[in-house]
Amino acid sequence: MIVPPDPAGKKNPDRPGIVPFLIQRMGAIVKKDGIYSCEGKGNDSVKNRWRVSSWVILICRHTVWPMFALLSLVIFAISVWNGYSLHQNACTDAEWCSNIFYLTAAQIALLNQIGLPVSFYSGVMGGFASLSFASFFSVSWILYRYGSKDPVCYTTSILLMATGSAFTSDGSVLEAWPLAVRAFEFQDMLFGLSYLLLFLYPDGVFAPRWTKYFAIYGLFFALSTYIAPSTVLDMSTWPLTIRVIQSSLLFALIVYSQIYRYNRSFSAEQRQRTIWFVGSIALYLLGSTLMVAVGTHPVAKIFLWGVMNIGLLSIPFSVALTIIEQRNRTMVPAFNRSIVYAVLSFTIVSVYALATGTIGAVFQTADNWLISLLMIGVIVMVLQPLRDKVQDAVNRLIYGLREEPYRVVSNLIQQLEAVVSNQSVLPLVLKTLAQALRLPYAAIRNERDGPDTLLASYGMPDPGCVEIPLSIQGEPVGTLMLGTSAIHNIIPPGKRYLLDDITRQMAIATRTALLSSELQRSREQLVSAREEERRRLRRDLHDGLGSNLASISMKLAITIDQCDNQSPKVVSTLLDIQHQLDGAIADIRQLVYALRPPSLDEFGLLFSLRELAAQLQQANFRIVFQSPESLPPLIAAVEVAVYRIVQEAITNALKHSQGSVCHIRLSVDEVLRIEISDDGIGVSESSRKGVGIRSMRERAEELNGRFTMNDSAYPGTQIEIEFPLFSQMKSD
Repeated sequence: MIVPPDPAGKKNPDRPGIVPFLIQRMGAIVKKDGIYSCEGKGNDSVKNRWRVSSWVILICRHTVWPMFALLSLVIFAISVWNGYSLHQNACTDAEWCSNIFYLTAAQIALLNQIGLPVSFYSGVMGGFASLSFASFFSVSWILYRYGSKDPVCYTTSILLMATGSAFTSDGSVLEAWPLAVRAFEFQDMLFGLSYLLLFLYPDGVFAPRWTKYFAIYGLFFALSTYIAPSTVLDMSTWPLTIRVIQSSLLFALIVYSQIYRYNRSFSAEQRQRTIWFVGSIALYLLGSTLMVAVGTHPVAKIFLWGVMNIGLLSIPFSVALTIIEQRNRTMVPAFNRSIVYAVLSFTIVSVYALATGTIGAVFQTADNWLISLLMIGVIVMVLQPLRDKVQDAVNRLIYGLREEPYRVVSNLIQQLEAVVSNQSVLPLVLKTLAQALRLPYAAIRNERDGPDTLLASYGMPDPGCVEIPLSIQGEPVGTLMLGTSAIHNIIPPGKRYLLDDITRQMAIATRTALLSSELQRSREQLVSAREEERRRLRRDLHDGLGSNLASISMKLAITIDQCDNQSPKVVSTLLDIQHQLDGAIADIRQLVYALRPPSLDEFGLLFSLRELAAQLQQANFRIVFQSPESLPPLIAAVEVAVYRIVQEAITNALKHSQGSVCHIRLSVDEVLRIEISDDGIGVSESSRKGVGIRSMRERAEELNGRFTMNDSAYPGTQIEIEFPLFSQMKSD
């Protein structure tokens, strides 16, 4: 049963394939316990057709690939076998000599002059081609072996095999095998689809969009021989130079497409894969271009053919690496081993060819079997150290920094030391961990505040996550979730201790973040309670004590009027009492205003800020206030903090900026943002440490806000403050 992947590249167990979906809509099958069965409505014939279609799909899937693989192996074997003989003979006609890999009589003479037999040239050409074909074939087999149920993996596997056969097989040597010719033509037609694959790599879209026209042209270019044979459209009838230029331009556009994505939309992981992919194509493009331009000397042909095959070796691995990262990480161990042995094989053949050829050229004894035996002995001696170094390099490529545990832990510690706020601790360390381990997803979950509370995450969720408990001194602090189906897919063999070190650091970071969060929450509650209590005191003083004192003052004034002509001494005493009472009322009013600006409760924050701006504006100093028509409900502490910060900022601008205009902007999205700027001389370094700026910063931070001020090198002063929206606390 094939279950198509979702757009994110992950299997969705609740989403049926297109065939069972249509049958399910007709009522033929139902899904029970995650399995599609024929228990729904519909007659037996529909149910039988469903069973037959499932078997047909299964049989086709596991028949087409082996047959295609067998055809590719047969075609390549015939090509290499016959090509080995043809490369040792001088080409005799123009059509034969048009293939730049065949030697002319003059080129064979050059080889003999430097002491290299023609068999050496033929063997090196066949050896490099065999390695390139082996790389395409092995990666294709890995994608089929581990991803045959995934349409993307299966299709890519077929296309990679067709591409490898087209690049490394010579169709001109198959004429004695009619069936092989037809099979090669079929594979060559499929190779035309590889242009679409390369233009769509790695995210499945054309970037820029206009490249799709060149992708279609490349497809037509590859199929022209079979669509319109022996016509002007048949590219096999074109001069070799024109064909190479056209192919080079298409590959150059593919490189441009990758650079375009690299600069605009790629993540750090994608950029590293893109460098490898672009480098592979660039090497092949360089080698093929130079082969046509200057590849007349046989030794140059050997060298450039090696350069071309280095690029060919890397292309299937770079494509498969993206498939692994996005769709099926269970391929990692097999993919790792394939790269190691491909690099080792290529190195062995290259070293053997270079050493044998050099010694043969120097001592004129290239045909001596002792030379070959000596070279084999040298290669065996250096093979093991070389393998270890190649394995380490490949592990770094596949596993990233996981191959260097100290660097992973060191980077985590550096990130913990560099964080500027408690809120950014967990997201930052999760990002560092995911990038170091090449993971698509990482998250930390905590059940203290309720079931499945997600503290922080990075990337897109993966249904096949591995959960690792985090604890400190036996006390659980959370669960680390990693986007992989098994630990051995992300941790190199023998490096399991790295996971223990990582979880220990993550546990400490989680505990620190939880304690900081609790401390910040307690601080916010204290500040909020303080402001609410001030609001209550202001209301009680203003409406209670203030009103009573004002009433007493009025009654005292009436009494003074009544006693005006009776007792001057009593009137004087009453006037003294009234004066002291008015002073007490004024003190209470000042205390009420200091506790909380009265206009906030009477008219709201926006009106209070507009009135404040109007009061502080002067003839030579203009204040421009911009805000939305209304604000969401805010707790008392935030209202006071905003008012006092704006008041302090305007006062500082009036006293120190020497500017002519001050802009105040309020905006609301996910946070309440206040931007204050002026056109003055800016703030000096010493003024930044003053009480005013420090009080603004403290007012913001005590409510989990953010306060930033521009560098003194910029003209004027720009202040930005952000407050989280505490409407939920207000409702509590």
